[in-house]
Amino acid sequence: MSRVAIGFTVFAIVAGAGAAVAQLPPATAVPSGQTIVIAELFTSEGCSSCPPADRLLETLLRQQPASGVYVIPLSEHVDYWDHQGWKDPFSSPQFTERQKVYGFHFNVDSIYTPQMVVDGANEFVGSDERELKRVLTKAVSKPKPELHVEFATAQDQPGTVVGVSGPGLAADGEAAEVMVAVTEDDLVVDVKRGENASRTLRHSGVVRILTSAGVIEPATKAPPTMFATVVLRPAWKRDKLRIVAFVQSKQSRRILSIGWRAI
Repeated sequence: MSRVAIGFTVFAIVAGAGAAVAQLPPATAVPSGQTIVIAELFTSEGCSSCPPADRLLETLLRQQPASGVYVIPLSEHVDYWDHQGWKDPFSSPQFTERQKVYGFHFNVDSIYTPQMVVDGANEFVGSDERELKRVLTKAVSKPKPELHVEFATAQDQPGTVVGVSGPGLAADGEAAEVMVAVTEDDLVVDVKRGENASRTLRHSGVVRILTSAGVIEPATKAPPTMFATVVLRPAWKRDKLRIVAFVQSKQSRRILSIGWRAI
């Protein structure tokens, strides 16, 4: 485990997009009665202790081992390992900054990899299966309101319009941000240098895009649908992508509602 001392996008509301996102295939269904949770893993290909956490995250996606819980994995590759001999192709300073926000919230002395954050409410070492099981078991008793995700090709502009709606589009008494992520599964990288040199690493739930669809203020009612525009790159495998939307408190960092669908 590596620690780093804490120091200290684009969205568009599209006119007329409601009609554009209405004609959609059925959403990928979560089994009835299950509580959806988000497991964010802050990781890096330059970190020798991260591969076990990456495998654990993939197990969550493939096997959904926790009874009563459906886990949405977000693998967020930080960039502070990139100067150690290997530049992670999925790393971004955006994810490092997001981890720093969690670091201040959880009052940790330093950010580290691998770190798991579940529903914005619990943090622990990302390879700690026992703690993960405990947190997921506890999450069963905290169901979230529905959040619907729709998408369609944008009209008269590049990109894909993502629409977020449903009972979960609420701030729950405090300001909350509506976030939209695009993730990709089944990524394989042969690492040439650094702490994982000569290893082949697999990743799922890799966050390709993380952007905001806007903020819901506690004193105002959210619009029926909030929109973000994302640009999908040709190199990304469409059959391995999913769009994940979630509402996150700006104060407590709790994730209040979640929705997703395959692209």
